[in-house]
Amino acid sequence: MLSVQHFFSLKLRTESESAYGTDYINGARNQPDRVILTVAETDVGHPAGWPDRMLQALESVKRTRTLCSVITPAKTYAGMLLSEFTATADESSQGGWKGTLTFTQYVPPETRVKTNDNSSAPTHTGAAGAAQTVSASSLIDFLARAGIRVTG
Repeated sequence: MLSVQHFFSLKLRTESESAYGTDYINGARNQPDRVILTVAETDVGHPAGWPDRMLQALESVKRTRTLCSVITPAKTYAGMLLSEFTATADESSQGGWKGTLTFTQYVPPETRVKTNDNSSAPTHTGAAGAAQTVSASSLIDFLARAGIRVTG
C-alpha cells in the first residue's frame, strides 16, 4: 500500500428539503465513510500474469458487491464495498500496475413499507439481499497485503 486517504462527511439539510427523516440531527446526517488506497502490484515474487489476475479478481469483488474489512494504520473499517478502482500500467509500473481502490461504507437500505392507496394494510417492498463472498486464496492474499480483509 502506497497511501491511504480517509473521508468522513455530513450531508447538511437545506431549506428546500421540506421532508427529512429521523436520521438528520441538528440539520445534518452522516454520509457513508470512504477510504481510498493507492496500491502497486507487480509480478515480483509471483508467477507471470499475477497483476492481470488481481485486476480480474478486483473486478469480481466490485461486480459481486463483496463486503470487505479495510484495515489501515489509523482505522479499521467494517462492511465496506469496493465502489471504484483504477489501474494504470506505464513505464514506471512495468510488469504490473499501480492504482487506487475506493471503498465506501455499506449502509443497508431500510425495509420500505408502501401503503396501498385503497387499503390500510402495508405492503413490504423488500430489503437488500445477502452479500456475495470471494474465496480465491490469491485474491485474499493480495487484498490482505493492501490491508483489506474479505468478510462473509
